[in-house]
Amino acid sequence: MAAMRLWPEWACCAAALAAICALPCFSQTNGRIPTFRVDSSLTLVDVIAENAKTGLRTRELLTDLRREDFRIFDNGHEMPIDTFDVGAENTTRPIALWLIVQCNQTFDDGRRQSPGYHSMFIEGKTDFLKPALAHLGGNDVIGVAHWCDNGHAVLDQIPSRDTGAARAKVEEVLDQKPIAGENRSGELAMQHMIRMILENTHQTKPIRLPIFLFLYGDGCATYLGEANSILRNLLETSGMVFGINDGTWPYTPPKNFPQIASEVDPQQAKIFYLVHYYSQQTGGEVYSTPDPKLFSAALDYILAQLHFRYTLGFRPTKLDGKRHTLRVDLTDEAKKRFLSAQLRFRPEYIPIATTHDGPQNHFPKAPGK
Repeated sequence: MAAMRLWPEWACCAAALAAICALPCFSQTNGRIPTFRVDSSLTLVDVIAENAKTGLRTRELLTDLRREDFRIFDNGHEMPIDTFDVGAENTTRPIALWLIVQCNQTFDDGRRQSPGYHSMFIEGKTDFLKPALAHLGGNDVIGVAHWCDNGHAVLDQIPSRDTGAARAKVEEVLDQKPIAGENRSGELAMQHMIRMILENTHQTKPIRLPIFLFLYGDGCATYLGEANSILRNLLETSGMVFGINDGTWPYTPPKNFPQIASEVDPQQAKIFYLVHYYSQQTGGEVYSTPDPKLFSAALDYILAQLHFRYTLGFRPTKLDGKRHTLRVDLTDEAKKRFLSAQLRFRPEYIPIATTHDGPQNHFPKAPGK
């Protein structure tokens, strides 16, 4: 099978990450848990391969690429590909899908915030996700987490196979009395929530690929240093960030992304559109549609990308714990076969020693937690 064709049913676009998406048809019914790569010197790189034909409102997921079609570069140096796993053959590790929302918020003066500013656009509409969630793989699990501007961060549902409970938990979180808070407390709570999810990933066996799905309008920012600290944690864990929103939050997308606001003190510089930033840096994407009936199509396409991804393994020459640039490319021969092929992957990684439980590190809690 050369490609899995995705016929266009809707256009989804978000600031600086526009994409044409559609509803895929797929299913993973094999209950066998694949054997993971667990090697203290092996780095795994997840790659999503698409054939985005110019001028056509379609995308195809390329599913028949071979090991010899790929090239991988660490800080500009080509590395041998030691392992090669293919999602279409059910040899990539399963996922832990986290549905993430921000709780019902008000401004400090009690005024209700726009539903599209945070997560209230999905309230009462999680049933629209049900068809896509039926396409989770046989070894995939789903969890729920949220954060609030009053500083609260909670793992509401530890990952399980119960998709109905996950949808109900999201509705329960959003149905709570609106909370007034301030941005700084919310920034720290969001960071703490992400780290709690990563801690759960390392404590759970078998180790799954953590997928952060923010049902959120992305009206958030934080200090640049803190954003990069979170990104480091994500890169160490290979976590991927995606987003779905209704696109109604009235802001002007930045011309140059990511958008960083520099103040008099460079230490106070902030980065905005955090979900977009994290998704860009981890190989994910953010999708927007004003029609809630199409939320399932967006999630379906996300799951299709994950289930049909490739995982390339290589051994870094040095486990130095520093951020390395990462590039995955097709060989010249493969480029001739797939003229419009596009690869998506995390542009950086951190070579660190791992154990059977995951990276050897500790995720610090947010200040005051």
